[in-house]
Amino acid sequence: MALTFDPQSGHEQKGRRPALVISNTLFNQKTGLAIVCPVTNKEHSYPFHIKISSSVSLAGFVMVDQVKSVDYNSRKVKFIERSPDELLNEVLGILETRFLRLYFPRILVTGLMTISPS
Repeated sequence: MALTFDPQSGHEQKGRRPALVISNTLFNQKTGLAIVCPVTNKEHSYPFHIKISSSVSLAGFVMVDQVKSVDYNSRKVKFIERSPDELLNEVLGILETRFLRLYFPRILVTGLMTISPS
């Protein structure tokens, strides 16, 4: 999909750009939101940027470190094409293993406080 990421702040991605939807259809329909990772066409060799395979028409890199929840109705979303399952699985795997477990091991975060598991 393509959508507008404005307004943004600091290092967040901005402007109209493609994005990979990582949330499932049920979540999207019930909330009116979609959880997405923006796509860039610039290669930075960051460990959280995943190259999109040549099996799709869109070229670029999924920025797994820029996960964002968006209201897809208000952001004028345009469908581009279906993502290969391999790409989605790789992105979800990175979110789970390299980001969530590596940086927040065994800690639950809720509201404004951090709670250690019992």
